[in-house]
Amino acid sequence: MIESALEIREVREPDGDGETRYEVYDSDTGMPVGVFDSYEDAKYEVESMKQSNRETWNKESDADPGPE
Repeated sequence: MIESALEIREVREPDGDGETRYEVYDSDTGMPVGVFDSYEDAKYEVESMKQSNRETWNKESDADPGPE
């Protein structure tokens, strides 16, 4: 994952209820990472993913281990 490729985008439900949600999107892969009810939750997810990558790159313990 390229850190600068992570974006937070506003999305609205198709039924037009007007409720805004926030999607974390990886523009490098073109894949959504998740949809969150608040901007703060989406921002936390982005920061968590970036921190996990930095720890992996620095050979520290990975806060979010996955298949490798």
